[in-house]
Amino acid sequence: MRICTPHCGLAPETTSGGETYERELLVRLGRAGVTLDIILARGKPYPEGAPNWAVHRFAIGRGLRWYVAPFVVPAAIRRVHETVGFDLLRVHSLRYIGPAALWARRRFHLDVPVVAHHHHLDPSPLNRLIEKRVIEASDRVVVGSEFARRQLREALGARTEHVAVVAYGVDPIFAPGPRRPDLVERYGLRARPVVLFFGGLKPRKNLFLLLDVWRSVAAAHADARLVVAGGGPLLEPLRRRAERLGIGDTVVFTGYVPEAAKAAHFTLADVFLFPSAMEGFGLTVVEAMSAGLPVVSSDRGSLPELVLDGEGGFVCDPGRPERFVDRVALLLGDRTLREKLGAANRERVARLFRWDRCVDATRRVYEQAIEDHRRRAAAR
Repeated sequence: MRICTPHCGLAPETTSGGETYERELLVRLGRAGVTLDIILARGKPYPEGAPNWAVHRFAIGRGLRWYVAPFVVPAAIRRVHETVGFDLLRVHSLRYIGPAALWARRRFHLDVPVVAHHHHLDPSPLNRLIEKRVIEASDRVVVGSEFARRQLREALGARTEHVAVVAYGVDPIFAPGPRRPDLVERYGLRARPVVLFFGGLKPRKNLFLLLDVWRSVAAAHADARLVVAGGGPLLEPLRRRAERLGIGDTVVFTGYVPEAAKAAHFTLADVFLFPSAMEGFGLTVVEAMSAGLPVVSSDRGSLPELVLDGEGGFVCDPGRPERFVDRVALLLGDRTLREKLGAANRERVARLFRWDRCVDATRRVYEQAIEDHRRRAAAR
């Protein structure tokens, strides 16, 4: 099986959960024997030595914008098809790649199926104009959660009988272990209880609510620390907010965490706190679960599909901050409960959220799309 996948980015270092998913999935598909023709802008980095990858370049020297893609993506797809051929055209973003890929297929008469991947919808008046049309025209669509599929139907009115739910994977490197001494020293944690948030510091993560919750928790647990791991546009506003709330000395902002250090940051924590307002999957939540942490999350998006309320942690309404406060405080005060919920999360991840499972299921979607397309072509 040979797949062409025009791409916005697959950087070895990224703050985007979606880009992390794409990079890890494509690397593992290559290891599984799938040949991938990946098209990137000139200068865009990618993992060196990824097996069965052939990297082609767009005729631009910077990352794609969705309104630029129709001018550069179709010609690049045609060039790859004429040079090496492929069995399937893959769309990693409904808006950034979808319209251009479908146009390329139609304009250049490419006799291949199109499979689109989708994470979640952000509010936009263009969703019905762009995303819905790509969903309707694709042969298959892969999403990471039942929420993401339901959102397509309810927010767009799109058909969803061709949408497959394939949960993301997480690497076993995210596992319980001792705190790394250099990180303990760097962040001033010593033997303190630690509550961790990990993710991009962007508006939909509900980070001002995170600080409001922490102010109440810290009032009752003065020795505890909140570690906010990650970088993003809200880093400095959050620092200022913490100071205004009088909790600046109980909150550690790490800034961007390199990929190689991610797993070690989870071992610093006793509790994972994630009040995000919207997740199509929630990769960092599953990483925390894999690391054996109990999770307190919001009940928005896909998160209730990951965290079983009362079994692996607690799922809370962001409209009731006191619920977050109560659940975090409960966990900080009960080590036995933390260990019980963390162990349940580890078992759940091993059963449902490993990369081998994700790769196998995704590959089956691709194979079925190719088989169905060839059957229809033969009937014609």
